[in-house]
Amino acid sequence: MRVLSGLQPKQVDTMIDEYHLNMLQSDNGIILFEGELEDLRRATKHVVDVTLPPGPTLSEMKAAVDKFDVQLKQSNDGPQLHGTYEEINNAVNYIVDIMTERLDL
Repeated sequence: MRVLSGLQPKQVDTMIDEYHLNMLQSDNGIILFEGELEDLRRATKHVVDVTLPPGPTLSEMKAAVDKFDVQLKQSNDGPQLHGTYEEINNAVNYIVDIMTERLDL
């Protein structure tokens, strides 16, 4: 399971401890959680906050919030999505798809 970009280190440590996960880096540099299948399934339901990078427009973020079970909140680090790991992952992928389409990549 991919470690979401923007996930705070303290939240990563909590997930590792709570769900007995390990971290590894793939050959192409992606950082992943690894563990027993049931532990990974439970980890997808863990509630986290993920800081969004610059780039998505307000309407793109609103579309993701409306489509998925996540909330948008403001932090000192910028806008964050709040919800389960699985829902945030889906929302982030949705935002990336919208941005890719907008930028015609």
